[in-house]
Amino acid sequence: MLKAVKPSFKHVIWHTNNCFNAKIDCGENLSNAWHYHPEIELILIKNSGGTRIIGTSVENFKHHDLILIGKNLPHAFLHEESFLQEKCTPPEAMVLQFHENFLGGETLSRPEFREIQQLLSTASLGLSVEGAARKSIISMIEKIFEAAPLDRVIILLEILKALTEDGAYRTLIKTEPLNVNHTEDARITRVLDYTYANYDEHIRIDDVAKIANLTRESFCRYFKTSTNKTYLEFLTAFRISKACNMIKYDQRSIKEIGYSCGFDSLSNFYYQFRKIMNLSPLEFKTKNQH
Repeated sequence: MLKAVKPSFKHVIWHTNNCFNAKIDCGENLSNAWHYHPEIELILIKNSGGTRIIGTSVENFKHHDLILIGKNLPHAFLHEESFLQEKCTPPEAMVLQFHENFLGGETLSRPEFREIQQLLSTASLGLSVEGAARKSIISMIEKIFEAAPLDRVIILLEILKALTEDGAYRTLIKTEPLNVNHTEDARITRVLDYTYANYDEHIRIDDVAKIANLTRESFCRYFKTSTNKTYLEFLTAFRISKACNMIKYDQRSIKEIGYSCGFDSLSNFYYQFRKIMNLSPLEFKTKNQH
């Protein structure tokens, strides 16, 4: 079972006066809570897999996934324990962190940077870098860690320029991102904490509403307003994401996996799986066999 995660403001520590952070997180250091911060993040996953939650988007992630996360967008990468315990080739993530005005002053508001400014604004919806752009951007990210200070800034600009090209990314959130503020942290913390810890059990909306200290009706309105999804839509998406990982890496039957992810019937599991993945569980398993 996944450890409970809690959405919270995270203070990003800058070890230098450089205009952006470049760091590599390895092994258990990859584990992080559901959090947000004013820094924009470009995250390259290496040798790992699991479930990523970006705002209201719940999807699987794998080796070489590349995600651009906008400022103050809540996110968490829940790595599968099998990867975190790997000794030979431990998982790692290359991370670039920068503010939207990382070049100082109003530089990015100049006409020459209009496309980059628009990109960083769109990143508030979470961007999955895909297609031909991903391969070239991965190469540039790896070069940053060996480059001289000025060259690092130039490479970052080249990365952002590549991201502005047509077809370079897929938007993860289809509507406005999850709204987060300090006064609502405690409530959404309790709800998500309970959900991630108990997704494999029978969860009643009345019970979650009590955790949020709201009536059932008020909770349903609150959650829909906060995430642009109903609570059941969010819970189902998370369960299907977990099921996908189990189908790929677990030896149990599809039937056992469906029940272990909290579905009360096999027919409902198959229906929800196809609805979200556009494949049946068996088709998904065949497609992802190694």
